Amino acid sequence: MIYCLLCGAKTRNIVPPLDNRVRAVCTQCDYIHYENPKNIVGIIASFNNRVLLCKRNTEPRKNYWTVPAGFMENEETLLEGAQREAFEEVGIKPQTSNLFMAYSVPHISQVHFYFHTKLKDDKTKIGEEINDVMFADHDEIPWNDLAFNSIRVLLKKFFEVGSDKASSSFFNYSSHD
Repeated sequence: MIYCLLCGAKTRNIVPPLDNRVRAVCTQCDYIHYENPKNIVGIIASFNNRVLLCKRNTEPRKNYWTVPAGFMENEETLLEGAQREAFEEVGIKPQTSNLFMAYSVPHISQVHFYFHTKLKDDKTKIGEEINDVMFADHDEIPWNDLAFNSIRVLLKKFFEVGSDKASSSFFNYSSHD
């Protein structure tokens, strides 16, 4: 950040008093600009012990498989964001959803939160960000064509615990990949 968000004056990168990290600090009004991790929220949806996967229609990783997920918006809860993304991308309205996995990706300053939900049917409606969907069991997952490592970890853990226990399980991971 070169200019202050509040007054427009130039900033300088320093460690402010009572802090331990370099921050952009305004040279005029002393406003401190904090850059914090971005939250990614998503749904791992299952129907008849098969997981809903969607193929990305956007970069990064266009044409690779993932679960419905995206950036959390301001003024929404983690679950509201995950359910919004699921509706926007694949037209599903998840029922009861429980946090299944948190996945920290510090090298890109992201934290991913994935909720599990059991769907009442396998009906989907593909949105603009997706170009294909499928329901897959463990052996049908395109493991070499998954978009992100977090999705690989999520799916492996989901099939390890099973869809019946997924709603009552929680896992926390960190990646430096």
